[in-house]
Amino acid sequence: MKVQEKFNRPPEAVKAQPAQVSSDWRDPFEDDPAYANIETARRSNHRQSNSVSAAADIGVGRGTDGSQFTIRRHQSQHPRDAETELKIHGLANVADTNADARRRKPRRREYEEEDDEEGLGITSKKTKGREKAKGRSTRRDEDDEDDEGYEKAERHRQRKAERQKGLDKALRPRVKAPKVRSIQLPEFINVNHLAQELGLRLEDFMPKLRDLGFTDINNDHVLNAENAGLVAMEFGFEVTHETRDESKDILALPLPDDMSSLPQRPPVVTIMGHVDHGKTTLLDFLRKSSIAASEHGGITQHIGAFRVPMSSGKTITFLDTPGHAAFLAMRQRGANVTDIVILVVAADDSVMPQTIEAIKHARAANVPMIVAVNKVDKEDARPEMVKQDLARHGVEVEDFGGDTQAVAVSGKTGLGMKELEEAIAAQTELLDPRAPSDGPVEGWVLEAATKKAGKVATVLIRRGTLRLGDIIVAGTTFARVRSLRDEAGVLITEAGPGVPVEVEGWKGPPGAGDELLQAPHEQKAAAVADYRQAIADQVGLAKDVEAINEARKLEQEKREREEALAKAQAESKDGDAVPEEIPVQEKESGLKEIFFVVKADVAGSVEAVINSISHLGNNEVRPHILRSGVGAVSEFDIDHAAAANGHIISFNTLVEPRMLMQAEKVGVEIIDHSIIYRLVEDVTTKLEEQLAPLVTQRVVGEAEISQQFMITVKGRQKIPIAGCKVRNGVVNRNGKIRVLRLGHVVWDGSLHSLKNAKKDVMETRKGTECGMGFEGWTDFEVGDQVQCYEEHSEKRTL
Repeated sequence: MKVQEKFNRPPEAVKAQPAQVSSDWRDPFEDDPAYANIETARRSNHRQSNSVSAAADIGVGRGTDGSQFTIRRHQSQHPRDAETELKIHGLANVADTNADARRRKPRRREYEEEDDEEGLGITSKKTKGREKAKGRSTRRDEDDEDDEGYEKAERHRQRKAERQKGLDKALRPRVKAPKVRSIQLPEFINVNHLAQELGLRLEDFMPKLRDLGFTDINNDHVLNAENAGLVAMEFGFEVTHETRDESKDILALPLPDDMSSLPQRPPVVTIMGHVDHGKTTLLDFLRKSSIAASEHGGITQHIGAFRVPMSSGKTITFLDTPGHAAFLAMRQRGANVTDIVILVVAADDSVMPQTIEAIKHARAANVPMIVAVNKVDKEDARPEMVKQDLARHGVEVEDFGGDTQAVAVSGKTGLGMKELEEAIAAQTELLDPRAPSDGPVEGWVLEAATKKAGKVATVLIRRGTLRLGDIIVAGTTFARVRSLRDEAGVLITEAGPGVPVEVEGWKGPPGAGDELLQAPHEQKAAAVADYRQAIADQVGLAKDVEAINEARKLEQEKREREEALAKAQAESKDGDAVPEEIPVQEKESGLKEIFFVVKADVAGSVEAVINSISHLGNNEVRPHILRSGVGAVSEFDIDHAAAANGHIISFNTLVEPRMLMQAEKVGVEIIDHSIIYRLVEDVTTKLEEQLAPLVTQRVVGEAEISQQFMITVKGRQKIPIAGCKVRNGVVNRNGKIRVLRLGHVVWDGSLHSLKNAKKDVMETRKGTECGMGFEGWTDFEVGDQVQCYEEHSEKRTL
């Protein structure tokens, strides 16, 4: 029977089964005073805690003495007490009986009521289950009850915690992760446009940019993709940039993993070293030609590529790179396309700056080196010192226990050339260079030039075989191969791996160092060239953006200086005073640019000239390259230079007399040279002419104004004259004069009169008195200091 059904039984059901309760039953703890006190306090607390309760009669009974009692169910309304109590009213010692019932903690609420009824002799209608418990002791051992109650309480606590956890989870507000906003930025974007893309007001955006470290900017300031992306990320945007579409380009194919089955190719050997250490002479002996005699100033101006047959029957491809610093980029390309580097070091000069650079390039390209100690036939040759100096820079030769071969040679006498050839053959045997001779052609552009037949380029084939009619792409241009020539100028029909060849048929001149790739057809080649040109334009735009930002910054600084000067003059008494804290040099215009048009014989020379002169200048003057190209000076070049009031540089090309007359007519100077050192000197001179001279001042005389008096001049006009006493040096009538008041210059100019005893004099010396009339200024005061000084201008150099 459920508890609820038992509580809802009518009283008649209970009366039908009178309980047999002995009247002489006593509580064993009744006489214990401590227990009585505890029980009294407990009942008092219980009554207070259950002051609001609901009671219902569930049955009546009669004791053995004939007294009647009533059983009532008490349900506490306290929110923390959900238990139900049974109380017996009208029976002696019922309080103790109730207390005993409350002390028992049955496992289930139904059993609690059944035990109470058994103790009172109450018989329910439904006795199923009670009969099984008949004979069970109505009192349990208190220790067992405490243990069982603790376990039940612990289980109850766990279940309550689980229910509360589920409730908290259900009631917990669901917080959605903030949605990440994405933005795609172009290569360049100005501040105003970026603020619009980020959805910010420009007034709020500019202070944030300054907090991020972007100073001296305005709303037209252009940011590159990297800086704009960093700013966007600060505002919580996920930034994406436009990526290069490889489908629009042609890429080189990877080499096969197993190269042993491929055919061998000639090794590519690059000659490197310092200026005038004998590289070209060495090559001249190797190929039995007179290249060295035809070089300007004994200095190789561009890369030469040729094949040399060796006594072993094999062929070696040599690249001759210039040795001086102007051709750094060309020499670096040579190290990147080569198999072996021959480092030429003069025995009488040892290791020099370009030698160290060549070592770095060879190491960066992971290319083995062979050291050729040249000029050992000279009297002051010190080959052992060369080896020691090389060891200091990390090049350990075999004589010192290293793995780098070193051969003593002489390019003039041929000493050691056989040993050098053997060293190259041994290194080639170790490298075993191979390349596929079929498939798409790949290679490098070594040089480009413009000849009568058109635009040509010297290329070195890396893989595949180049034939007449092939379509090739290099840099931002392409070509249909119209002719192929070897190093001797002989027409050939094809060129395989490791072979240098001159190609005609280019739409435009390629750049030295560009990678050469074969295209399937001309339409693809044109599309690839256009795509690469667009990327090159973006790179050029980046440089223009930097120049624009720098020019805007300089203009802003100039404007601020002019405003400060105007404010200082307005605040002065007569508007002529200039504060000392504004230097004279800053009052002039900012950076000056000298414009040049560069023309040269080959693309590598053009690049070398630009690199040589670009670093010239300082924060006052610098060169600016208007345009550059391969070939002779044209009328368009002259017009372009004249429009910008610039100069034309012609390097290693012949200027036609007609062009010289045209340039002189429009006032354009053509700087024509075949040796780059002299060219750099002339450009430096042009830049130095634009530098403001260095002006030094020297005080030659000092005087003090002691009084003021008036004199009459023509027209009976009276003007004030400063009565002075010369303290130091000499005051000259035609010298520069300045007046100082409290240590600050209040006037600077010249004298219109200098008198001594009413006579005009040209100078006054220390200890004499004189009268000075200042040109256009009469606001002097007694006590002012007068200085006579001289200025010396000195030409400045870069």
